[in-house]
Amino acid sequence: MVSLHTGGGNRIAKNLLLSLENHPEHEYLMIIPVDKGFDYILERSRLPLTVIRKPHRKTSFLSRLWFDNVQIPQYIRSFKADVLISLTNISTFFPPVPHILLFHHPHFVYPESLYYRMIGKVEKFRKKMEKICFRLTLRGSTITVVQTPVSKERLITYYAPDIKPEAIRVVPHSAIPITPEPARSFNYSYDKNIFYLFSPTRYYPHKNLELLEKIAQQLIKMNVSGIKFLITLDPTHDIRGARFLKKISRPPVSDYFDNLGFIPTECLEDIYRHSQAVIVQSLLESQSFSYLEALHFHKPILTTDMDFAHVVCGSAARYFPPEQPEAWAESIAELKKDPLKLEKMKKDSATRAEEYLVSSEQVCQAYLKLAEEIRLPLKNN
Repeated sequence: MVSLHTGGGNRIAKNLLLSLENHPEHEYLMIIPVDKGFDYILERSRLPLTVIRKPHRKTSFLSRLWFDNVQIPQYIRSFKADVLISLTNISTFFPPVPHILLFHHPHFVYPESLYYRMIGKVEKFRKKMEKICFRLTLRGSTITVVQTPVSKERLITYYAPDIKPEAIRVVPHSAIPITPEPARSFNYSYDKNIFYLFSPTRYYPHKNLELLEKIAQQLIKMNVSGIKFLITLDPTHDIRGARFLKKISRPPVSDYFDNLGFIPTECLEDIYRHSQAVIVQSLLESQSFSYLEALHFHKPILTTDMDFAHVVCGSAARYFPPEQPEAWAESIAELKKDPLKLEKMKKDSATRAEEYLVSSEQVCQAYLKLAEEIRLPLKNN
C-alpha cells in the first residue's frame, strides 16, 4: 500500500486493512505510507501485524524502481511471504512469489481522453514512463484485479501482449465504511434555501474542475441563483488548483462556490447528508469513490457521459458531455426548481445502491480467495 497517500487508493487500502481484522488465520506484512491515516486502524488492530512504514516524499523514477524491485523482494524473502498483493498499479517486475496486482489508474487505458490535451510535455513523458513500468509489472503479475468490466475490457484492448484475459478478475470496491474514525460534523453553515452540489476531489487535470466554473457562468446567464458548488481544494497541493481558486473568487462566479478545503474523511458523511446532489465532472476514473459514496447516501449524481460512469451509476445518474456546460446548468436548474424530479433521482440512487454496492468484507474475502488460489498450487508442488 506504500504509494497510496490520498484519494480512492488510500480508501481502498484502509477498508481492506479494516476487514483483515476478521481474518486472523493468516499472517500479514503491511507496507504503508507514514502519516496517511493508517495508524488509527493499526493501533486498534488485534492482529499481530508486521508493519513497515515508508516516509512519503516526491521520489524519482530510479528511487521508486529501487524500492519496488530491490527492497520489496528483500522484505518478501525475509518475511517468507507466500503471496504479494500490490494495491499500487505499478509494483515489482519480477516478484519472488505469486503476485496479485490491483489496477485502478485509468490514465493507462484512455488514450483518447481529453485529459491528454490538457497536460504538458513533462507530464506526458512521465505518463509514458509509468506505462512502461506498468507493462513490466503486468508481465510479472499472476492475477490483475480491476474494479469494473469496462476496466477489464480496456486492459485487454491496450495490453493484450502483456496479460491474458483469464488472468484478470473484476472485484468492485467498497466505500463503506467512509472512515475508520468516528464520524463528526463539519464546521460549515448550511443554508436551507441553497441547492448544494458536492464535488469532493483534490486538483488534478483529469478531474476537470474548470468545468464547474463554466457551469456557473451558464447559470448566471440563465439568471439562476441559490446554487453552491462545495469543492475541497487545498491551494498548497497544486499551483493549478490555486489558480482555479483565484479565478472563481471573483464575483459573480464566486457566489456559486464555497471551497471547504481539505476534508478529513470522518467529516464526509456530514457534507453528503447536507448536499442535494453530487457532481463528478471527471474525464477519467476507474471506480470513483464519489460515485459509491453518493449511492450509499442515496444522492442524485450528475456526471460525465463516459463508459466508466455508466457501469457504476446506471440509472442513478444524469450524464452530460464534458464540453457542454449549458446542458449541466440546465439540469441543475431543473432539479432545483422541481423537488419531485429530485426525489425521483434519490429513489433511483437508493435502488442502484442495492444493486451495485458491496461490503468491505466481501472485497477482503475476494482478495484472500485469490491469494489462496494462486498459493495452493505452489504449496502442493
